[in-house]
Amino acid sequence: MITKQELVDGIRFAGQRAAAAARNTKDWDHQLGHQWTSGDAFRHIAATAGGASGLYPLLDAGVLSGIGADRIAQGNAAAIATLTEKPKDEVVQAIIDGHNTSADFVATLDEADLAKVVKLGGYEMEKAEIVAQVWIHHAIAHAYEASARWPIT
Repeated sequence: MITKQELVDGIRFAGQRAAAAARNTKDWDHQLGHQWTSGDAFRHIAATAGGASGLYPLLDAGVLSGIGADRIAQGNAAAIATLTEKPKDEVVQAIIDGHNTSADFVATLDEADLAKVVKLGGYEMEKAEIVAQVWIHHAIAHAYEASARWPIT
């Protein structure tokens, strides 16, 4: 299992890497392979970056497993829309600030609670690993998707 310190460091790292990808992506209007643009993906990262303190208590409650994909998509669209008029530099800063806020929250958590195995949809793993999925893997995956331009010619 990922340790608390690795988790804290990883969340900060993911925020920095996602922010770097956002800074270096020239065309934020680039259409991705679904309904989002590159800018939408970075706005989504910014909107979710600081949410660890709100989501973490719900991991024990089981309520998250009952939220369907349509409801998640609606929430994502609404969150992206709130950041559409924000300049790029503000979105980038929100990615960094949000990840730092989530890392600060995770630093306060109990190691034994982080090690508790919970079920969340298709996941059955330690809470720390679910947090890593959401605040490390998720941010980096969207940042890569938003910034990669293949093929390189």
